[in-house]
Amino acid sequence: MSEQAVKDTPSSGNSILMRAWQANVTRPGDKVINFSPATSESASSSEGGASVLPPRDWVSAIDLVQEAAEAIRISEERAVDLENQLRNVISQAEDEVRQLQKTIASNQLLLAQAEDRARRAETRAKEAETWLVRIHDAVFTAFGSKTKTSTAEPGDSGQDMP
Repeated sequence: MSEQAVKDTPSSGNSILMRAWQANVTRPGDKVINFSPATSESASSSEGGASVLPPRDWVSAIDLVQEAAEAIRISEERAVDLENQLRNVISQAEDEVRQLQKTIASNQLLLAQAEDRARRAETRAKEAETWLVRIHDAVFTAFGSKTKTSTAEPGDSGQDMP
């Protein structure tokens, strides 16, 4: 199992060697494995005169660019939507603030009117108390001596009457 297991288990080093060997198998008579892509290109360009660039996957690159552009477009649309929502919220908030300011102003006017009515009522109450005291004093001064006299007279009349 020891020798066979080592050969059967692929390691990262073995897989790298296999890929490099398979890439060089297509060239007839070449038994050297070259691990550096830059040196193989420069060697082939110096030998053949024209450099052979590895094939590029332009379709997938264009797809990536299109996906990135779509993502940017979607994020820009979302930003515009959020800006519009923000404008609506700001507009509603400004309307609400104006309405609340009107309510406050009208409530302040009502409060001032109520305070004025309360002051006038207090003045009238003090004036009424003053008049009640005067009436009370007048009643007791005018009728007070007669009531004392009338209560004393029936008691006097109850004594020796012929």
